[in-house]
Amino acid sequence: MLRLANRLGISRSLLWALRTEGEAAVVRWQSRWWWPARRRLRQLRQQRELLVNVGSGPFVIDGFVNLELRAYHDDVVRWDCRRSLPFTDASCAGIRIEHFVEHLDPRDELPALLADCYRSLQPGGVLRIIVPDTARYLRAYLDDDRVAFHRLAVPDPLPDDLPTPLDIVNHVFHQWHEHRWAYDWPSLSWRLQAAGFADLELSTFQHSRLPALAQDRDEHAVYSMYVDAVKT
Repeated sequence: MLRLANRLGISRSLLWALRTEGEAAVVRWQSRWWWPARRRLRQLRQQRELLVNVGSGPFVIDGFVNLELRAYHDDVVRWDCRRSLPFTDASCAGIRIEHFVEHLDPRDELPALLADCYRSLQPGGVLRIIVPDTARYLRAYLDDDRVAFHRLAVPDPLPDDLPTPLDIVNHVFHQWHEHRWAYDWPSLSWRLQAAGFADLELSTFQHSRLPALAQDRDEHAVYSMYVDAVKT
């Protein structure tokens, strides 16, 4: 990507954004006009009690509808998840979003997605969100605690491209060009409440109000925050 960005005379972050928007435009076109995609979406909209894995990447979960922009796997339903979900009202029993929320614009995309999760869930349905726990990184930075950073899977010595503790904190917020925002419990719970969720719980690794949603990835466990939100 660096080589192509240099050839085009643009930054890697801009190239990444252009690539994403181009792929999203293709997926939106397919969802509206390409018969196999339209048929698959129509079948989904006829189902109930769905379990959904949003922004799955290549990590598909059996028994779930795995939504992802890119065609990493045959079981992925291609959809631009930044603002909406392709389901009818109250058709989902549970929705999980693991390390995708921090990639969304917090002013436009995330409020739209959370509102659509609320719409798609049935009463009593659970939304499980997993994000990097920014507060833990900030505490390690303020305490100048290399042991705490190491517990968060930060290498010791620090990587060449992240040579100081503040670079590590910046990586949580930005991850170069991929992350759009960072969250702790108050900031994420505020946004969930704004979307209509009143029953919130700070959960833990592989424990959820809806156990089927707690298929959390091991590699994220040491630095993640786990939140369950129930539609009442």
